[in-house]
Amino acid sequence: MIGFASFITGFGYFLAALGLFIVFWGNYGMIILPDTLTRFHAGTKCGATGSLTSFLGLILIADGVDFTVKLFVLIAITIITSPLIGHILGLSYIKYREYKAGGE
Repeated sequence: MIGFASFITGFGYFLAALGLFIVFWGNYGMIILPDTLTRFHAGTKCGATGSLTSFLGLILIADGVDFTVKLFVLIAITIITSPLIGHILGLSYIKYREYKAGGE
């Protein structure tokens, strides 16, 4: 019979692999999508979701408290910065597109 600690570790590996899979498909979407804004969307949403899933999996795998605390800090930074960066890049692209078209 499998123990609870083995189950948690296996689930952590599953979450880490799932996060890498999500990041891979986000990068693939950035290559195949036609528009710049949809590429930003694929990059920010899949990147944030995949990295958060991987971080949660690594938290379940981690042995020490110090590594777990560092991963929680990375999760907080990702939650704060990922939507902000996507918004700023999208807004700057829209302003650039309007400037290039001749509008103010």
